[in-house]
Amino acid sequence: MGDIYANARSTTGTSVRRRDVNTLSGMCPICVKECTVLCEIGKSAFRGREVLYPEPEQFGWSTAASNKDYGLDWSHFNILSRLRGAEGIEPSSDVALFTNVDIETKIGGIPLKLPLAIGAFGSTDVGKNNWDALAIGAALSGIIIIIGENVCGVDHESVFTNGKVTKSPEMERRVRLFKEYWDGKYGDVAVQTNVEDQRFGVDEYVISKLEVNIVERKWGQGAKAIGGEIRVSSLERALELKRRGYVVQPDPEDLAVQEAFKDGLFKTFERHSRVGFPEERGFVEDVEWLRDIRCKICNDKNRCLPPCGRCMDDESGIGSKSGLHNL
Repeated sequence: MGDIYANARSTTGTSVRRRDVNTLSGMCPICVKECTVLCEIGKSAFRGREVLYPEPEQFGWSTAASNKDYGLDWSHFNILSRLRGAEGIEPSSDVALFTNVDIETKIGGIPLKLPLAIGAFGSTDVGKNNWDALAIGAALSGIIIIIGENVCGVDHESVFTNGKVTKSPEMERRVRLFKEYWDGKYGDVAVQTNVEDQRFGVDEYVISKLEVNIVERKWGQGAKAIGGEIRVSSLERALELKRRGYVVQPDPEDLAVQEAFKDGLFKTFERHSRVGFPEERGFVEDVEWLRDIRCKICNDKNRCLPPCGRCMDDESGIGSKSGLHNL
């Protein structure tokens, strides 16, 4: 069945002129040229891709729920629990208490207090603005939290040497905040790296400089399959990201685009990430390379989880709480 509300969304500030819309297209029964109401179709004709994003003026300070009607929700379920025996614990009324339930587990050798991993929170303002609560909560809960893609590349204060990142205050802040509340055993902080991050050398940076133990490779965008995107509201920022190697649309180096932006014809640029094309052999070699980086800075074999047997003595004095051998 079609979405009869497709052209009237609160998230994009659109509405329809008539209530009895077509059930397949969501259009008014008669669409007139001089319509005074702005529906999704009309707004798309004027503003194009901006209609894809919920209220552009709220970008970075909002999150969005699904407007889809799946015909099913959790209120349709009632879970009526019954206790029949016990597994993993003595079937005794004094022992089989909910406080004695053990839900600890492991992901890739990393022990977790709760079977959860959250993220990834990357270079978006939503991730940056909410990181403190997320990181502290994850550390205290003993679970894995993932720093998403493009953090170093988008960090205005990042330092690059020969195209490689050598310092990113925002990345350092995120890792440091988690570790400040981390017990060093349960959970950990992971860093997600995409095609851009690999080109910037983010892997080497976070592993060797920040002692990050988990790297999550990313080749596409789970939400839209075309690469990550953020909005940039200044021409200077758009030019900076373009110079760093990102795909920025429209092209901020185009003089016509610069004039259009200054004249207010559009208000934001889009920064996109490239998609990767992994192959099985290359993937395996990539994992081995990441493990080797971790091994070279791990000078305490007994602290690897699990012991990798490949750690090398390192006179640099850089230790680690766990090896990247958990991948």
